Amino acid sequence: MDISPYAILGLDENAPLSDAEAAFSRMTASLNQLESDDENATFARKALEKLADAISQIKDTGSSAATGGGETSDDLDFTHPRLGQICVASGLISMDQLLEAVEEQIASGLPLGEVLQDKQFLSPIQLEGLLLGQEMIDIPSQCTDPAGRRLIALDIVSEDMVLIAQMEQKSLNQSIVALLERRGWINERLTHALEMDRQD
Repeated sequence: MDISPYAILGLDENAPLSDAEAAFSRMTASLNQLESDDENATFARKALEKLADAISQIKDTGSSAATGGGETSDDLDFTHPRLGQICVASGLISMDQLLEAVEEQIASGLPLGEVLQDKQFLSPIQLEGLLLGQEMIDIPSQCTDPAGRRLIALDIVSEDMVLIAQMEQKSLNQSIVALLERRGWINERLTHALEMDRQD
């Protein structure tokens, strides 16, 4: 997923270099404080690396270095959610259980649904219902939310996590950041350090 260095810093594409440097300094100071926080240390280090790369790109180009703008609804492809995404979105399994099942699927070559049943994460009836529901849901084939795209680019959440949150957003009417926090995939200290508004 291409995202501009300005977007990684949470800025407009035509923001002046001074704004980019100021945002970088503020976020770096906040993230450095999180490096001693066990829950956020790994995420803070990843974000610091990505922010440093972004400011470096901006300084190197000397002007807007956009590599990926926001898609319009006309540009988007829609698809059905993958089975794992719909399982997590429905609350039947956790992201950890999905990752465990996907590892088993890769090792065994079995379909994911069969692995989920073998591990007793899903009953046959639940799987059947999810497979039927899967065909009735259309979602964007990629993340469309600017905050979600930014978190993916910062290597803090996976695209699957954001796509799951986008599915939930249709019925819960909350920001992607709030939905990711609600699931425990990120927390408010981290999003605050990244200057992300929960009401995006």
